Amino acid sequence: MTKLLSTLPNGQNNGLDSIASQLVNEPAKTHICIVVLDCKKVETDTDSGDVIPHARIRRIEPINEDRNKVAMLLRRALEERTGETLLPFDTEEEMEGIFSGLDPKTGEIRRDQPFEDEGE
Repeated sequence: MTKLLSTLPNGQNNGLDSIASQLVNEPAKTHICIVVLDCKKVETDTDSGDVIPHARIRRIEPINEDRNKVAMLLRRALEERTGETLLPFDTEEEMEGIFSGLDPKTGEIRRDQPFEDEGE
């Protein structure tokens, strides 16, 4: 099991400071971040022989503009790690573009986002 150290990087490497007010005002909202980490230390349990790496966040940046692309990359990484097959990357991107104006729960056209076929 990998453990994550609870400290964040200082200064420019801690992008979470840029969304602090969002975290306070909308605590239930999820955020996508890119994290760069390394292993600060390795612990060995002498009873079980388990070797436990302790990951350290070296840099963290919230993603706003490219949120959908990063979400696709996250799904690709999950597929690679688990072997579970999802849609091919370019097909998934095309489908997201086609259905970007639809509410995924109801299938209704959302008025806050234009549906690609509207006006054609």
